[in-house]
Amino acid sequence: MSSVGSISTPTISVGADGSVTAGNLVNNLDTTSIINALMAAAAVPQVQLEARITTAQTTLTDYQNLNQSLQALQSNASLDAKANGLNLLTVASSNSSVTATADTSASATSFSLQVDQVAQQQVSVSGALTTWPDSSGAITIVSANGTATQVQAASASISDVVSAINTAGAGVTASEVAVGTDASGNPQYRLQLTSSQPGADGAFQLFAGTSAQQSAGTATDILAQPGAATVQSAQDAQVTLWPGTAAAQVVTSSSNTFSNLEQGVSVTVTAPTTSPVTLTSSIDSTHIESAASTVVSAVNTILSYIAQQTAGTTTTNSDGSTSITAGPFTGSSTVRDLAQQLTTAVVNPVGAGGNISPSTYGISIQSDGTIAFDQTTFEAALSADPTGTIAAVQQIAARVSTVASTASDPVTGTLTTSIQSQQSQIKTDQASDTNWTKVLANEKTQLQTQYASLVNTLSQLQSEQSYLTEQINAMNPQSSTGG
Repeated sequence: MSSVGSISTPTISVGADGSVTAGNLVNNLDTTSIINALMAAAAVPQVQLEARITTAQTTLTDYQNLNQSLQALQSNASLDAKANGLNLLTVASSNSSVTATADTSASATSFSLQVDQVAQQQVSVSGALTTWPDSSGAITIVSANGTATQVQAASASISDVVSAINTAGAGVTASEVAVGTDASGNPQYRLQLTSSQPGADGAFQLFAGTSAQQSAGTATDILAQPGAATVQSAQDAQVTLWPGTAAAQVVTSSSNTFSNLEQGVSVTVTAPTTSPVTLTSSIDSTHIESAASTVVSAVNTILSYIAQQTAGTTTTNSDGSTSITAGPFTGSSTVRDLAQQLTTAVVNPVGAGGNISPSTYGISIQSDGTIAFDQTTFEAALSADPTGTIAAVQQIAARVSTVASTASDPVTGTLTTSIQSQQSQIKTDQASDTNWTKVLANEKTQLQTQYASLVNTLSQLQSEQSYLTEQINAMNPQSSTGG
């Protein structure tokens, strides 16, 4: 009996006595295996399509990673390339209680000031209280500009008053301090009240009673009661510029930071000074060097990523032979041109006449295609010619920014366009994959119907197998006579 897999073929056998037997018309007919084999063959195009989608999605991710790196590079390089983008200054102070920072609008300069006072919050305490003087729990807070805010406590208890003040958002916070008992043994408390912000504008008054009563002069002034006191008055910070000269100028601030005291220079004070403090701003060579090396490093990182994703992958086969699989960027003129343009943007000559090699500033291309940044050379150039060195770095940054923008612009970028094309193709292939699934499902249903019909037909033939055998034997005289 011959068979394919588990499927036995129909047979007709002749016995030693000449009898004939028909068998396996339907026995062992494995329709499931037959259908699965046919479906596996039919699904080959879908399998190939899905493999292509997987590869395309991996490639798309690599392109998106490159695009994101370019966008970050463009953002940083464009800031460096702006007018005064590398006008970075550091400010030295002759007194540790005065510090300052400078932005790119500042100029290298020196000036003096004296700190007369620092900003502080108002801190006041009430006299000893058993309950709030207004039995209804009415509270009125009056700010420095005379604005009255009425607050309603749940009761006249001190804890309810504290809670009401703290949730009112009226620029004052409160806490209760237990200070013993009165003559009758009742607990007493004093309220400690603090303005929410420093400066003279944070000053406040506190009254027991409604705002109408306060306006009429009939509310109780809590901070004017016996035992009450202002521990610390609200005040602005104050400095005097050019102290001791005819140009002396008093400047105040509600906080301890004076923004743009001189153009681009913000000063923070922490304590009064007894003598003038000198602030001197100068070129911040450390941060300028960092800006230059960061651009070079970012370009190198992108060039390295492009090289890695362009290189093919070599695989050793089971027979000892090797095969090479192309990288995601292999053959992409868009990516190849991008790498060349980035390299050119960094290493091409700079200067007004375009005749100064970037190597003058420690920036040069190496034999392996990477770009080197020599810190020592850069520092020497910056020290000898800060204006020219900064201009060179800005020129390189501007060129790099342009290349990165041309490739990664969200609308017109060459790399963006390629990514959109890939996304469109993947979407089309995914739609085809979905359609293939439906087509194969329908084909499987048809095969199942066809083979179910075949099995039914063969079953009918099988039921006639004995009859067929008898008829064949009847036509065989040898079988009938027994020899």
